[in-house]
Amino acid sequence: MKFKAAIFDVDGVIIDTAHIHHLAWEEVFKNYGINKFTFRDFKLKIDGMPREMAVKKIIPRAQKADIEKMSSGKQKFFEYFLKKEKVKVFGCTVRLIKKLKKSGYKVGMASSSRNAKPILKKLGIYGLFDADAEGAYVKKGKPFPDIFLRAARRLRVRPGECVVFEDAKAGLVAAKKAGMKSVGVARKRAHELKSADIVIRDMNKVTAGKLKKLFR
Repeated sequence: MKFKAAIFDVDGVIIDTAHIHHLAWEEVFKNYGINKFTFRDFKLKIDGMPREMAVKKIIPRAQKADIEKMSSGKQKFFEYFLKKEKVKVFGCTVRLIKKLKKSGYKVGMASSSRNAKPILKKLGIYGLFDADAEGAYVKKGKPFPDIFLRAARRLRVRPGECVVFEDAKAGLVAAKKAGMKSVGVARKRAHELKSADIVIRDMNKVTAGKLKKLFR
């Protein structure tokens, strides 16, 4: 199949709010007896997952009422820290998106966070995308493939014609299950994303030509 579309995860790939998500979860888990939840714990265990799945991952015995309470609390803490912390935009990713669109490729976003859309709108980036998977509302989040399959449908391309940009292990697993090519965006621990078709540290070095080679 030919390369026709690129699908981008948001946090860690387009913007950097991972530290804010971590701070929010850290506060939530403290109330449930987990006094040490490091940023590494966040990245390896729940990064990229919808809130409900994240709660079950860390506290498997959590009941429905607690899951809802913790998910709601996480959102409140996220909004609190978002006002205090700066959101970093990865300009190299934005430039790549613009280049791909200019070359005629479709571009979609696939985030599990309900906060992705409003943040990207505020930053003036949301309008760059041809489709938004609205991943927070799929029944099964990453590592299930639903979010990327939904993105492909909205882009009107076949899964095998897509390449996914991800910085989380759960997202790469989801991309593979969806039958898509994947690029692991590893600005730090590259070995943790070794399941990707290619792993890159510098988005400036990614070109449409390099992506097309993945489909040969």
